[in-house]
Amino acid sequence: MDFTGLNRFHAYKLDRPLTEEERKSQLNPKKPASDDPLDWLSVIKINSTYLELVDRWYAGKGFATWMGGMFAVPFTLGLFYIIYSSIKQASPVMWMLDLLFSLAVIFFAWVGIWIMRHEVFRQTHYPIRLNRKTRQVYAYRPDGTILRTDWDKLFICAITTGSSEMTRIEDIRAHVLAEDGETVKDTFTLGYPYLGNREGMLQLWEYIRRYMEEPDGVEKNYKQTEICMPLDGRREGLVFGLVRTFAPMAKWPLMQLLVSPLWALTTLGRWFAMSTCKVPRWPEEVEAACPIEPNDPYRKDWRDNGKYDFWELGWPLVCFAVGLTVLGIGAVWLVRVWFV
Repeated sequence: MDFTGLNRFHAYKLDRPLTEEERKSQLNPKKPASDDPLDWLSVIKINSTYLELVDRWYAGKGFATWMGGMFAVPFTLGLFYIIYSSIKQASPVMWMLDLLFSLAVIFFAWVGIWIMRHEVFRQTHYPIRLNRKTRQVYAYRPDGTILRTDWDKLFICAITTGSSEMTRIEDIRAHVLAEDGETVKDTFTLGYPYLGNREGMLQLWEYIRRYMEEPDGVEKNYKQTEICMPLDGRREGLVFGLVRTFAPMAKWPLMQLLVSPLWALTTLGRWFAMSTCKVPRWPEEVEAACPIEPNDPYRKDWRDNGKYDFWELGWPLVCFAVGLTVLGIGAVWLVRVWFV
């Protein structure tokens, strides 16, 4: 799970010169980058005025929640057990041992809570809005502030992180430069193809670029976008959370079944995280700057999503049930090993 750039965990280096790697990987908004543009389940809504996208952390939401919970819950319960058992102790030596042990337990519980806090009690997502007409870009920050910048002045590049095929991540990074055209003053991730490679990154970039640059970009993107993320003015529900969690492996049904315990945990973690988060709201001045024509023929959001077919929802439900069953059997086995 990539936690880069979240609020106080912010890791983007600012007030620095562009690197040679960034210069070499710069993406040209005037030049097509792929023959097969795709939205990679990134669209919240689209219309003739603006395109609204999810942030880079939305697709993987839920993973950090259950990972942190694996530490936070048992170690927190363990702390209460230590306190309870210490009350019954009469030996100062045992009290001292319990105190030392409780410090270790508190540390691991804190680590779990720290990991969970990347996702819970925050925002459901951090939207990015690209206004085609005014050429303005709005990025919702985790601290609630809004970054507003000019599309035509952004320095956009493809950033690769990770040293192996398993850990490599490709994302579309947008830099706001100082007047010297060299110094990075602000940074945000414009697009991220979750579990995708460089080809996927270029497909997503072309989808974004086409909308902002091509005369028929609105029409083409409107026709191509099949599913909008159900986040406009609402929280994502459990059903779509299930669909979104299993979607990256939609082409490999057997693989979905094999990793179903992991994806079942992520689905539950995602639902819990979404339930605790606030729905972000754009300031009135942003909404006022992005009016939608009442009869816009290219207006689309989650309300226009069709029904899910078997492979989009039915099969993930089967995998979810199998995953929960496996987890349940595993939990019972561990309890019997430890306590029986």
